[in-house]
Amino acid sequence: MTSNLAISAEHGISGEGMELVHLKNTGSSSCTMHGFAGVDLKNGSDSVSVPRHSGGDVPTVKLAPGQGTDFVLYYPFNNSGGSGYTFTTMVITPPNETHSKTVSASINVPVQNPDDQGSDSGKLYLLAVGGGE
Repeated sequence: MTSNLAISAEHGISGEGMELVHLKNTGSSSCTMHGFAGVDLKNGSDSVSVPRHSGGDVPTVKLAPGQGTDFVLYYPFNNSGGSGYTFTTMVITPPNETHSKTVSASINVPVQNPDDQGSDSGKLYLLAVGGGE
């Protein structure tokens, strides 16, 4: 249940273009998650829904009270020399939930459309909760 999750995020490895999103069970009973979170990146009225990465493990994660898990959001790192575009919030919906939480962010991407690039390193995508890479 979303109301029993503390959600936070931090930048991953510098220069890599990744955000590590933490989900912690703050409830009094265990919870189970399987699949992908929904993530929308926002800046004012602009919004982008982050696609899910089709490869890799999709584990079932069971969290006892106080335990946490993570997922990774990859984005094209802005090394263009230009100012790029910065998303200031992430709206995160845990797997199989309908309620979201908003988390502050500072995700700067090049102005070009990441879907126009050929490799995963140039695209915006998510890994499954607990999936790592």
